[in-house]
Amino acid sequence: MYEDDLTGQDVKNLSTNPSPENKSNIADKLGLLYGKQQLSSNAIKLAEAIFRIMVRDAETQVRQALSESLKKNKNIPSDIVQSILNDEDCVAIPFIQHYASLTDDDLIKIIDSNKLPRQKAVASRSSVSLNVSDYIVEKCPSDVVGTLISNEGSHIGDNTFNKIVEKYDQNDDIKTRMVYRSELPVLIIEKIVDKISSNLKKHLMLHHNLPKNMVSTLVDEIKETIALNISEDFSTDKQTEEFVHQLYKANRLTAGLVIRALCLGDLSFFEYALVYLSETPISEVRKVLFNSQADFMIRNLLRKAFIPKSMFPAVFSALKIIREIRFDCGRSSRKKFGHKVAERILTYIENNDELSSDDIQYLISKIN
Repeated sequence: MYEDDLTGQDVKNLSTNPSPENKSNIADKLGLLYGKQQLSSNAIKLAEAIFRIMVRDAETQVRQALSESLKKNKNIPSDIVQSILNDEDCVAIPFIQHYASLTDDDLIKIIDSNKLPRQKAVASRSSVSLNVSDYIVEKCPSDVVGTLISNEGSHIGDNTFNKIVEKYDQNDDIKTRMVYRSELPVLIIEKIVDKISSNLKKHLMLHHNLPKNMVSTLVDEIKETIALNISEDFSTDKQTEEFVHQLYKANRLTAGLVIRALCLGDLSFFEYALVYLSETPISEVRKVLFNSQADFMIRNLLRKAFIPKSMFPAVFSALKIIREIRFDCGRSSRKKFGHKVAERILTYIENNDELSSDDIQYLISKIN
């Protein structure tokens, strides 16, 4: 439709041919045309006159079509905006969700209406300000807060996240939605990490930028779960491989993490880490690691896996200790075995340069 097509006849047609279909079609065309910059001031006034007629139309279909056609425009006259906002849900909600020119005051007024579908529409807008997000957390029920958290376009400040954690401490749905946000403050992660399931911890570790120590702690917790979750159909070896593969795909399989695992006696994790980091079959990795007379083969494998040369002494020390004591602890004493390996590692390595200070503190913390 061109500007020349917008005439007084369009207004007349609303009276001479007032079918809902005809009026809805006109609403669609006018909504598309209204946002074009080349419209003259007279054409804009004429279009707005038609809008004012349509917002009072008895047919819901017509008003709904008008709302849909105008929701992506900007700077619509306030009386038309208010008429749409005050209409029934099927008319108002698409407009609430998509009309960009609604102010924070407008949105807070909608929240104060205490109508759940409209509150959710505010929470799911493409952009929700810090103030509106905070107001939603203060005033709205958990369903709306959950919608807000799942909306990547919502801006949520640290203080607001703190309110969410305190208010919904026992709400698993809210915690899940928080974990699945693409960005979450580390301080908030620290507050919820002990209150979420292993699967959520795994998602946090794989998809969020966490501090090194937190990643290591989460890996230890998940490995412990894997070790205890033995079934005939799904062995711990298979689970370990899948977990290591997930870490590898998420770029979390760092040399430091791999060496820490080995220094806690987790040989299976170390083996599969080398599989993915060096692109070497598990049978070959095990063959090399169990050949205590072929240190040069182990060194070559570590180089292929891009393990820093400075970490080689720690690897050889850990492997030697694991070979010596692997049968000293019962199969059910995984933690005891890990502690014993860590203790021997710290005693065995006289030159602390072989492990970073962070790694040493980490091993000490695990023993304690």
